[in-house]
Amino acid sequence: MSIDRNYVSEMDKFLAELDKQPNTDSESRQKEVIKYNNINKLRDEAQEDSEQEKLWSSF
Repeated sequence: MSIDRNYVSEMDKFLAELDKQPNTDSESRQKEVIKYNNINKLRDEAQEDSEQEKLWSSF
């Protein structure tokens, strides 16, 4: 017996269709999108290194 890795449940199909409909984003979903866009931006885009003193300089 092999595992069907392409299986999509009825619930997943329903949720995918729901996501395609306009105006289905709640305020909390919009905030999550903004939060993860910011996280991805920080991860993917080079940041300028500010001149910070070395951690061990005060030892």
